[in-house]
Amino acid sequence: METEGIEIKDAEGGCKLEVKVKPAARQDTLIGPFAGRLKMTVTAAPERGRANEAVARVVAGALNVATSRVKVIAGFTAQEKIVYIEGLAADEVRRRFNVMPRVSIGPRKSD
Repeated sequence: METEGIEIKDAEGGCKLEVKVKPAARQDTLIGPFAGRLKMTVTAAPERGRANEAVARVVAGALNVATSRVKVIAGFTAQEKIVYIEGLAADEVRRRFNVMPRVSIGPRKSD
């Protein structure tokens, strides 16, 4: 997946990634760059933090890190969020995203 145009910045102990999320989608998918952010969808509904948990799970899975190392740190109730990734520098996150295609993770939401 191409990462040019996605804001990924080093932060103390890891890095920060800006994402734009569409919750309650048909599947969990990392789509690609969109207005400086990583555009993605999650099947979880935007209630009681479920979509935020899904964002962390999908990003962690794509980067092959433990879900506990990925946290939404801003934008808890918004579609635009900032995600903190512990233990990986921005360059390493870019490298991992660049070697993968557009990603779909998990089962499709039933109609």
